[in-house]
Amino acid sequence: MKVIGFAVVAALSLNALHVQAAEDPAEVAAVIAAIKAANPDMKALCQQGPDGIRKASGDAVRSLAMAGSIKGNPREVGAEAGQKIGQECRGG
Repeated sequence: MKVIGFAVVAALSLNALHVQAAEDPAEVAAVIAAIKAANPDMKALCQQGPDGIRKASGDAVRSLAMAGSIKGNPREVGAEAGQKIGQECRGG
């Protein structure tokens, strides 16, 4: 019985992670805008692949966080912005 109870709790915990709210869309948009401002040639950024996008996102997040513009989790905001830039690079 304890094993079934543990499995249910584990499943509910995992489900809660998937429903977790995304970071503040305005903060993510600000990071995306900063990435694009620092990289006007998006094709060149896209050609750098995930590592280049990750670096660009990290640079933008650090700059905005130091300016006090990021109130949420900078790592999560940067990751979400990087994913969106990656989607744009793939045509999505």
